[in-house]
Amino acid sequence: MNEQIQGLVFDVDTFAVHDGPGIRMAVYLKGCPLSCAWCHSPESQGMEPELVLARDRCLLCGRCVVACPSSAHVIEDGRRHAIARERCTACGRCVAICPNRALAIKGYWVTAGEVVAQAARMMPFFDHSGGGITLSGGEVTAQAAFAAAVLAGCREQGIHTAIETSGAASWERLQMLVEQSDLVLYDIKLVDEAAHQRWVGASNRQILDNARRLAGHNVQVRVPLIPGITDTEDNLSAIFAFMHEAGLGSVALLPYNTSAGAKYEWLDRAYEIEAETQSGEALARMVERARAAGLAAAIG
Repeated sequence: MNEQIQGLVFDVDTFAVHDGPGIRMAVYLKGCPLSCAWCHSPESQGMEPELVLARDRCLLCGRCVVACPSSAHVIEDGRRHAIARERCTACGRCVAICPNRALAIKGYWVTAGEVVAQAARMMPFFDHSGGGITLSGGEVTAQAAFAAAVLAGCREQGIHTAIETSGAASWERLQMLVEQSDLVLYDIKLVDEAAHQRWVGASNRQILDNARRLAGHNVQVRVPLIPGITDTEDNLSAIFAFMHEAGLGSVALLPYNTSAGAKYEWLDRAYEIEAETQSGEALARMVERARAAGLAAAIG
């Protein structure tokens, strides 16, 4: 393991229970080649540290205006805090001076050795619950060398390893991580390529090709259920048929999370999805449809 290789991380959850079996340390890496319209972590997409502002916590005190060396902060008419993001360098001076923690920098550099050491300290929890470490994103393959070093180091410590990936990478890059992972959580969103281009911002050909190569590995396909987009009968039937053809037998259906849109305001971005999460009855029907297709299915 190259302990000194660095990666850009935007969050670490040391008590994650939705990213693989048991209690897990979930490490969220920045950078993603996709731009899903419903992305739950828009602060993960860019490959640089960036400033976020929770306006509901802002006191409009103006301290950040004084502290910022780039004049990126403006209090408009004493009523609204605006950020000139083209001038912001994410230096963090405004964060340090903010009295109500309305500002934060998303993204910080760590070494693979530091991540492995933190995971090793959690081994009693992992051993008790059957948990381990999960590298997620963003897109984990966007920092493949760093991710591979972390996974290798954790395996040396006897820690269960998992990755969550969209598969939007060359097979060589993805394979490097798959070979170091005990579990692969693989997102498949849409089978129709035109719809994938519309809602995800990229072709899905590489994603589906890589999925076919995963047969024989410990893989769980994950489908985010976006109302009217990915949770349609046609799309789910196409995903289940594809999985059957590709030899992938396990699927987790992820109900729509209505809290996703709040983070977009942190970054002064618009959120175009307006929907409610699926009912219990609708989710049950989706699970039954997957099981009828011969898949092991559950609500994620």
